[in-house]
Amino acid sequence: MDQLDILKSKWQSQQRDFPQYSREQLTGLIAKKSSSIVKWIFYIGIAEFVLLAVVTIFYTGNSKQQDELVAAIGEPFYYGSYVLSYVVIIYFLYRFYMNYKNISADQPARNLMKNILKTRRTMKQYIWFNLIYVAVFTIIASVFILYNGPQSAQILESQKFQEHQLLFTTAYIGAVLVFLIIFCGLIYGFYSLIYGILLRRLKRNYQELKKMEI
Repeated sequence: MDQLDILKSKWQSQQRDFPQYSREQLTGLIAKKSSSIVKWIFYIGIAEFVLLAVVTIFYTGNSKQQDELVAAIGEPFYYGSYVLSYVVIIYFLYRFYMNYKNISADQPARNLMKNILKTRRTMKQYIWFNLIYVAVFTIIASVFILYNGPQSAQILESQKFQEHQLLFTTAYIGAVLVFLIIFCGLIYGFYSLIYGILLRRLKRNYQELKKMEI
């Protein structure tokens, strides 16, 4: 028992050596960390927007390849999809910025928890939109290319295709699906690596606040 008392006294003295924070101070620290995380999400979103613009400019520089794609899928769908992607990215950038502005050190813990949950929900919506957008665009574009592509007419009118329509169509759909799965998997892996780290940190902050509320 003497040894136990000694250990207790040492532990208590060590506890006194550490700085003691009030509930309000801890909430402020968590708010600052959360605000920094959301700010990084906003910066990464801007970088992604700039990258998309650079890729678009580089791709449109190859006029022949662009003209073939536009002729295959049609101008309304081609330019409409680009406009949609830019509009949605700008919308989410605005949401990320507002989430960053809403997380402040002087707000109550319960409001901070709500803002953290809102940020995580916005981030997940952004990731799922990109995945669904890529999948829908690829599927629709593949159908247009199959029937309207510059080389599709020769293939569709060939005797070999007429004899093996089901086999050719099945192989084409299979190739598109394999490409789509791999491409979407890479996108999801990228988002899981970059945004997933930030989302996990926000989740930890939320859990810390929840413990304090309890």
